[in-house]
Amino acid sequence: MKQIFFTSLSISIATLFWLFDSLIHYFIYGEVQLEIIPEDFNELWMRTVIIILLISFGIFADLFSKKLLTKEKQLEALKIYNSMTFATHHILNNLLNQMQLFRMEAQNSKDFNQDIIKQYDDAIKEASNLLSKLSDIESITDTNILASIDPNNKDTTPLTNNIKYASNK
Repeated sequence: MKQIFFTSLSISIATLFWLFDSLIHYFIYGEVQLEIIPEDFNELWMRTVIIILLISFGIFADLFSKKLLTKEKQLEALKIYNSMTFATHHILNNLLNQMQLFRMEAQNSKDFNQDIIKQYDDAIKEASNLLSKLSDIESITDTNILASIDPNNKDTTPLTNNIKYASNK
């Protein structure tokens, strides 16, 4: 019922207008009989146009309010997504900074394999790049999120869809 609130309201107002106009013609203009459907074509045409305009406005208002609500929900989802991304950045950056201590210790150890340190650096770089791509998503969809964390996806440009929002970084 909420989806057609304005349409229902406009139909009610249009009906009241039609009846009220018939009553005005009967009581004020002194017509002989109460005509719900006027015999005069000009009067019928005028009422019909007004009714159509009223109902059209109600339909337009319902469609516009539905689009507005959808956009508000998408913006709320974007805010939540940005907050989660910021929190994830914070946690992972702290972890990566703490892992640097392990890297320095491994590098200082003469017995530690230097190829492992290189693999470690590559893993850190890959994680950093994926995290950066995840935070650059402009349109929040499952497809875009999963594509951004795919290590085989070398595209570093932000993924977009039909609707773009500015991220709050």
